[in-house]
Amino acid sequence: MADGDQTIVLTSETTPDTLTRAKNDDVWEKVITATYDDDDATDVTLALRLNGTIRHITLAVPNTTNAITTQLQINDNGNNTIFDTGEVAENATYNYSIDEPLSGTIDVVIGVSGEVGDGGSVIVATLRGI
Repeated sequence: MADGDQTIVLTSETTPDTLTRAKNDDVWEKVITATYDDDDATDVTLALRLNGTIRHITLAVPNTTNAITTQLQINDNGNNTIFDTGEVAENATYNYSIDEPLSGTIDVVIGVSGEVGDGGSVIVATLRGI
């Protein structure tokens, strides 16, 4: 496949059931999947509507044949970077605790440092909050 086939999608979304939970128990989760073919090396961005506070981020980075690094950034609706993992190594799951209230459309950006190599790569970011 050609470079430029990488994709990013909202894989699943869990929102609070406000009829059965107390206000302080309202928790949401958004699972975001970035898929790279073997020769892809370009950042992917997902615009995501959010009205709440991000409390936890998990970034799962699989092993690749080219030993690339991965980076996750979250930008607010003013295009200000409000969270950045920096470059992290492959074959690991990273957990981050933050406390960032947001409203409106945010951009979730996932990038790799180079071509991922044979077999491609699927990187999963999970945002949880209240």
